[in-house]
Order: sequence, then C-alpha cells, then structure tokens
Amino acid sequence: MIRILACLSLIFFLVPVTYVHGPPPPPNDSQIINLQPVEFDASSPERNRTGRLAFLGGWKLTSENSGFGGVSAMLLLPEDRFFMLSDAGVLIGFTLNAELNRAERPFIAPLPDGPPKENPHARLNWDAESLLYDPETQRFWVGFERQHGVWRYSRAFARKESMWRVPAMAKWPINGGAEAMLRLPDGRYLVFSETAEYEKGGSQALIFDGDPSEPGTDSELFGYQPPKGYRLTDATLLPDGSALLLHRRFTPLQGVSAILSIGDPGEIAAGEVWTSRRIALLKPPMKVDNMEALAVSEEMHEGKPATIIWIASDDNFQAIQETILLKFRLLKGRKRPTKKRAAPKTEKAGEGPGSSFLQSEKSGQPEGKQ
Repeated sequence: MIRILACLSLIFFLVPVTYVHGPPPPPNDSQIINLQPVEFDASSPERNRTGRLAFLGGWKLTSENSGFGGVSAMLLLPEDRFFMLSDAGVLIGFTLNAELNRAERPFIAPLPDGPPKENPHARLNWDAESLLYDPETQRFWVGFERQHGVWRYSRAFARKESMWRVPAMAKWPINGGAEAMLRLPDGRYLVFSETAEYEKGGSQALIFDGDPSEPGTDSELFGYQPPKGYRLTDATLLPDGSALLLHRRFTPLQGVSAILSIGDPGEIAAGEVWTSRRIALLKPPMKVDNMEALAVSEEMHEGKPATIIWIASDDNFQAIQETILLKFRLLKGRKRPTKKRAAPKTEKAGEGPGSSFLQSEKSGQPEGKQ
C-alpha cells in the first residue's frame, strides 16, 4: 500500500492537472492574495534551525486567481515587496506585511510578451524559469524553457526590449533549460541548465560576456555539479558576492527535500566544473515543498545587521501541493568575499503593468535591489 501511495504521489507531482469531466472552469482574475502563517516543524514547534539557517517565519500563499501558482523565480525589492514569476509566464506581486500576515498592494498579471507558439497547432507556452533585475536600469531578464531563450523587458515589464534563442542552449532538454540565472558585478551573466549533462560532470551552464538577451553575445560553456541526487532550481548573490544556490529532490518514498549551498563565482572557469558547499538541508518534517525560488535581503535583527534568505515553492498548479514562502536568517560561517564592480548604466524604459507596484509608497520613485 505504501508503494502504491508513493507512486500516486509521484504521478500527481509530475503530471499537470487535467479536467476529466467537461471543460475547464472559466478563468478567475481575482487580485487578492491570502497569507496563512506556517510552522517550520509542526511536530516540534520549538525547532527553528537547519544548518546555517534560522527560521524567522513562513506563509502559505493562496488566491482564487486562475493564474496563481507555479512560482519558479522571485525578486525582493525594498520594503518587503515581492515579485514572483510562474512557469506559466504570470507575474505575482505584493508587499509583505509580516505582522498582520497580509499581502498588500497585490497584483497577478501575465508577462506582456513571450515565446510564440512552437507550431500552429500548439498551445501558447511561456515556461519562465528564471528572473533577474537591474536596479540601475530597472530592467528585467527572464529565462524560458522549451524554446530556450532569454528575454529582456523594460521598466515595470512595460514591453519586450530584446530576446535571443541562444544557439548554445538549443540542445538542452525541453524541460531542462535556463533554470537559474546570475548577473555578476563585472557585467557577466551566468545561465544554468537543470538537466543538460556536462561531459566532465554535473549539468551545463553558460558564461555570457554581456547581455544574454542580445543576439550574438559571446558565451562559454562550463559545468555545475549540484549535490548528489539534486537539481539546481534557482540562484542569487549574497551581499559578500558569493553565490547562493537552491536545489531540489523528489523521491516517491522520501518525498521532497531541498539543499541550499554557497559557491564562489571567482572559481568559475570555462571548460571546468564548478561546485558549491552545502549550508542547509530542508526535509520533512520541516516545512518543505517543491522549492524553486530564492531571494536575499538585509535587515536589522536583534539590533544587528542580518542577511535574510527567502525561499518559495512551486505548487505545479496541483491541489496536493502548496505555494509557501519561508524566511530565514543566515547564520555565520566561512566566507569567501568577491570584489564588486558597478555595472554600466543604460537608458531607462517606460511604464507597464508592474509600474504602480514598483513605486515606493514613501518617495513615489521606483527602486529596487539586484
């Protein structure tokens, strides 16, 4: 019986929802996002730590909006303003009021543009998996699977500015491309495949010497070796310049788990395999799901500056899974600082569906953090 239930759970985890009886229900465009607090370990309420992560809070996110869910990437701007992106090409934004457990100024809306249909008979598929933001120009970069490309959008996602179906990514598995992206302080970009195998070990990744959404940008191949049995799902930079990487695993008998690790971008070299060191493991009975999105912020904690790590899950649009947002404080450990250099400035762009969300309530000016 246990094996049967495990196999059924695997099917629900991997297979998209289908409607067996009759047509799907009409779309719901509700803009309300509900937050419900969750415990880190319901079986042991006093537990608040795993590895170098100290649990500070968590929420289950729900909405009646038909496009809500499937979170694959996220950004955190000042004043706890979240920008999440789903693997259906839907933007989910809100300001987190942690004291009241409330999502304020929410919006849920599709990207203004995305990859075309693969053929006249195919359905539109905007399988967005990774997201970057440049606070200098207020532009966004989105990595897409299936057609394996990187798109750049103007301020507030007003419009598409450029896109490129990167030839070096063309042979990546249909569901294994552009799972994570990093923009380094020196102006280089890193794009990671989830499952394309690298001949020397691990999975393939690319170093771009400039904007990967601009056709013709030079790139070089390297490998990334994730923890054994895990796959990379997102990456971001820590304040000291180190890379923070999120990985997931699912097995029918052990369920879901996630590993967070830290790597030094200065050790990346074309043609070589890059590795990272584990700092935390999330597994049951800890609160964990299909963890796919990662963000970092800084705030005061007990009178001292602290690095805050946020992790969100992709519910695969399944009723048996959840969209959860977890908040942790990064505890001290061995550090390898990387020198930062400012990226070159470029022109700003126009208004868009995310414009009001990106406006600061205090200053009325858009602001953000990479």
